[in-house]
Amino acid sequence: MKSEKEVARTKDPVSRRSFIAATAGIGSLSLSSKLSLAEIITSNKNPVSVDQLHGWGEVPGVAGIGYNENPFGPSPRALRAINEAVMDVNRYDFGAFTKLEKAIGEHLSLASVKVDVVPGREAFAASGYPVYVEGGSGFILNQIVMNYGIKWNTSNPTGEIIEVDPGYGGVSRAALSFRELMGTEVTVKRVPATSALKHDLDAMFKAITSKTTLIVITNPNNPTGTILSYDEIKRFVNAVPKNIMILIDEAYIHFVREENYQTAVKLSQEYKNVIVTRTFSKMYGMAGLRVGYAVGDPSIMSELRTLGNSLGVGSINCYAAIAALEDDAYVRHVKRLTNASKDYFYQNLENLGLSYIPSHSSFVMVNVNQNGQKLARKLLEKNIKVRAYGSEVIQNYVRFSIGTLDEMQAMVGVLSDEIKG
Repeated sequence: MKSEKEVARTKDPVSRRSFIAATAGIGSLSLSSKLSLAEIITSNKNPVSVDQLHGWGEVPGVAGIGYNENPFGPSPRALRAINEAVMDVNRYDFGAFTKLEKAIGEHLSLASVKVDVVPGREAFAASGYPVYVEGGSGFILNQIVMNYGIKWNTSNPTGEIIEVDPGYGGVSRAALSFRELMGTEVTVKRVPATSALKHDLDAMFKAITSKTTLIVITNPNNPTGTILSYDEIKRFVNAVPKNIMILIDEAYIHFVREENYQTAVKLSQEYKNVIVTRTFSKMYGMAGLRVGYAVGDPSIMSELRTLGNSLGVGSINCYAAIAALEDDAYVRHVKRLTNASKDYFYQNLENLGLSYIPSHSSFVMVNVNQNGQKLARKLLEKNIKVRAYGSEVIQNYVRFSIGTLDEMQAMVGVLSDEIKG
């Protein structure tokens, strides 16, 4: 294997046009970062191999780009908060999750109500914000299915859930599990996406029946990375009968590249049948701490909290999340690095003649012109973790989470060998 210095001497010149295309969207990177990216793009070799990798939180010699984790680690402020709180874990901190709910409410500029505080019970006082914190957004999704996806006021519990295909499918899977465990008559409708693999809101609306209880919109969508505009979602919400709950999962909202993009949080405050969920597992790099939250009508948040387990969210997790919310510089930093790696990946996919879906998330869906699951297994044999699906619509696609430039560079080398045979 050539040394880095030998590789540096074997660079081909790059055209101004290709360099500009490859570096689109990363103008805010530091000069050193731009130079590093330029060196990678102009090289006709891959100076980093998989066995040289040792990503944050990953074992050496593995490219962990399959689960949409943040490869850049958590916010330094979150790590400091963890370090400071760890000495107090011998004590109960009943108010930690309430402090996090307050921090989220303030971060999202939500309206709050005055809360009566009982003397001596200050630690148990509610935050006053329409926010519900839990141990991971997955738990909240399951709760929403249980509370609003299934009608329990009859001797034969029923429900009808509408979700896009391809889509995350977490709510649909939960509904089917409850059907098996509890004998509920729950129907799941997976509505095909558009040809651009976006939510087909018109088709989803037409799929509504008198039995429909819950509609799921994942925005940006997973695994396609496509987004809906605020206006598209608002028109849909306005048209849907108000007795149907609409869940808008914004797990990847921080990665949207569209300038001044408006999220659905405002809708969750205007409509009683809209819940928005988010997580600290993606942008904030805290997947192992399991912190998620929902925002919506205060009465809905109260119902979820009553049947939830907010006290089960460790105080350390809560203080880490509060610190992460305050670190705007970290969010900008991660977004810049993600976009840089993504642009590098786009350029190499074009060089390989592979089509892809432009992504507003921390992953990219690539048409690999062969069975995606088979290619994913081949890459795994070479210590590259990616994700592929059995759905007929995307059976030739592979989802690549965006890693560090080193991880993407090493992966591109292996992928190139597999594609070229």
